[in-house]
Amino acid sequence: MVSRQMSDIYRRLSKDEYQTAEGLAESLGVSSKTVRNQLKNLNELLKDYGVCVESKHGSGYRLAVKDIKRQKELEELMQKKELQESGIPNSSEERVEYLLEYLLNTDGYVKLDELSEMLYISKKTLTSNLKEVEHLLEEHHLHLQRKPNYGIRVEGREFDRRLCIAGYVAKKIQQTEKLDGDQDVTEEIQWIHQCVQECLSRYHFDISNIAFQNLVLHIQIAILRMRGGHYVPMMENEADKVRDKKTYRIAEEILGRIKERFQVEFPDSEIGYIAIHLEGKKMLINTTIAEETEGNLIISPEISDLVGFMLSAVYDAFKFDFRDDLELRMSLSQHLVPLVVRIQHDMKLTNPLLKDIRGRYSLAYSMATTSCVILNHKYHKIVKEDEIGYIALLFALALERKKTEIAKKNILLVCASGKGSAQLLLYRYKTEFGPYINKISVCDVGRIQEQDFADIDYIFTTVPIPVKVPVPIQEVEYFLKNSDIQAVKRTLMGKTDSPVLDIYPRELFLPHMKFADKEEALQTLCGFVYERGLVPKEFLASVRAREVLAKTAFGNMVAMPHPIEVMGKTPFVCVCVLDEPILWTPGVPDSLIQVIFLVSVANYEHFDVQKFYQVTAKLLLDGSSMKELIRTPTYETLKTLLLKMEQLVDDEG
Repeated sequence: MVSRQMSDIYRRLSKDEYQTAEGLAESLGVSSKTVRNQLKNLNELLKDYGVCVESKHGSGYRLAVKDIKRQKELEELMQKKELQESGIPNSSEERVEYLLEYLLNTDGYVKLDELSEMLYISKKTLTSNLKEVEHLLEEHHLHLQRKPNYGIRVEGREFDRRLCIAGYVAKKIQQTEKLDGDQDVTEEIQWIHQCVQECLSRYHFDISNIAFQNLVLHIQIAILRMRGGHYVPMMENEADKVRDKKTYRIAEEILGRIKERFQVEFPDSEIGYIAIHLEGKKMLINTTIAEETEGNLIISPEISDLVGFMLSAVYDAFKFDFRDDLELRMSLSQHLVPLVVRIQHDMKLTNPLLKDIRGRYSLAYSMATTSCVILNHKYHKIVKEDEIGYIALLFALALERKKTEIAKKNILLVCASGKGSAQLLLYRYKTEFGPYINKISVCDVGRIQEQDFADIDYIFTTVPIPVKVPVPIQEVEYFLKNSDIQAVKRTLMGKTDSPVLDIYPRELFLPHMKFADKEEALQTLCGFVYERGLVPKEFLASVRAREVLAKTAFGNMVAMPHPIEVMGKTPFVCVCVLDEPILWTPGVPDSLIQVIFLVSVANYEHFDVQKFYQVTAKLLLDGSSMKELIRTPTYETLKTLLLKMEQLVDDEG
């Protein structure tokens, strides 16, 4: 087997010039005897790959290559082994992560030549990887500064740098489970985990498991950065916002304990930094009015007004009137309190349910996207899709409440101790059975005996319950099956009669189209429906405005552009199938689109917009259906697929 020393000797040997053992020994920092022994071993290995080491008395050694193809195989093998042993990344994705981590934790300039040698890659490959690194840095308002003869370094606020560091670290670890019995967790993290848990409990400050793990991660990063002399500077007005709050007192106690344990000094700015994180982690999906919360949550007039504007925007766009829905107003208001903190400080909140939300609650997601336009204008920042997903769940609950009023139940969810999936299960029950539930409580199986069952109607558990309880028990999986969900809903929800197919007229089906880009496609399709009197002249501008807010590409090579507000009196979908795909989002290679659904829900009272979105979303998210439509672009194909999806929606509930 080739050793690292043998590899180093091989790279220094030339096919043209002889090199002495003494010269090789000096460059490697070893004895000439060691070099001669390694050359002997290397020569035995090279014979199997059509290469040998030639020696000439008085001149030294050089390589003799008999089989260039086999030699290349050997060099690839040697490089792969070296990379594995050294921990150097061996793929583009790994290199981007490596470079991001290296540059974020390096204070001075680094030359590109040094990075190329460090990663064993060419300048061209390095430049390509650095472009991706720059994109990731820009998401956190950081940038690469280039200085001739010095190299590159990351520039930006320490606050943003830490958020970026937390982002790449979070990808490496499974945050929801990492501190739950994982033997790889260090003693330091375990101590921080316990410290934070005790402080939050003492102040009755509840956050989700995911948010908890994220907080522990940020505290650990803060300690490491401060040990390196990097502190978060805080403007006086930022400090004033949190200094008198409960979160500041909690942060003070947490960092006070950490100071004693790790001998790290925390200035006021660092206490404020952790307090801001606590402000942004108060809740993910907020409690409903029927649920009890500990402590006082003050909803300012500013937040209340924002919610009013958001609900008005949804009414203007969809003609769904939630403006008098007190429960939705309160849920949105509570949710906006920490959300505004996250928006103002560019704090990222990961939504593990995002894909499921976009597919299952497409109408609610569209409403949430529209409502967030108000936040975009207010704070001059685009609300991220993960955040939109959480708001969509609140609209999904409101849509369910509009259907019917039924007797609500109090349920208890029982999970294994410490599992982060308990919070996800809680979200799923709220979104799927929200209209039927008055109150949801969560309990670890180890504390079931302490539970008061006076106001509990049912128990849903993911683990066996070892003690006798006075209410019915239903054992469930962490992720509910659609069949189970729909079986419950089928008897409680009414069905609609509006045929979705009427919204897809034959005359608006356009096969075999050709466009150079998205702009040409939008201009052509919007002009087509305008000429037929279906929309006003402003339709194209409204569609363009909607494209700026959030992506309308669903995957499966399909996009669903639509206006930012309701226009026209007749709902319709203009379906266009292209002969060749186009790039929908510049700079995003995966956004190739070959099918376009131009949608206008219009202002028509007999149109069941919710069922329309259910059927359409099911069709667009079904990869095999989209492939079939591209393969056979006829109206009959579209009609067959729509009828199939409509039947599935009817069967589900």
